[in-house]
Amino acid sequence: MMARFTVFGFETTHDALAAERALLEAAVPVVAVPTPKTLGALCGIAIRAPLADAERVERALVAAGIRWTRRVEIEDRAPHGLSR
Repeated sequence: MMARFTVFGFETTHDALAAERALLEAAVPVVAVPTPKTLGALCGIAIRAPLADAERVERALVAAGIRWTRRVEIEDRAPHGLSR
């Protein structure tokens, strides 16, 4: 099944991994994925979340003091339990 996702890109791998930890601690369903080409030349790790959770992701990242570089929407296969 295909679904819409928001993908957040980060300058550094450290930022991407910190974002994943913060989001999982905030109970936001996210997955670390290879950075899609649509995000440009950033670190190799991005964070993918269901499109419906995009604002929730942003709020959690801001609360944790983590900055993302870009955000894009993509359509991708939805792993079981990660589509909305």
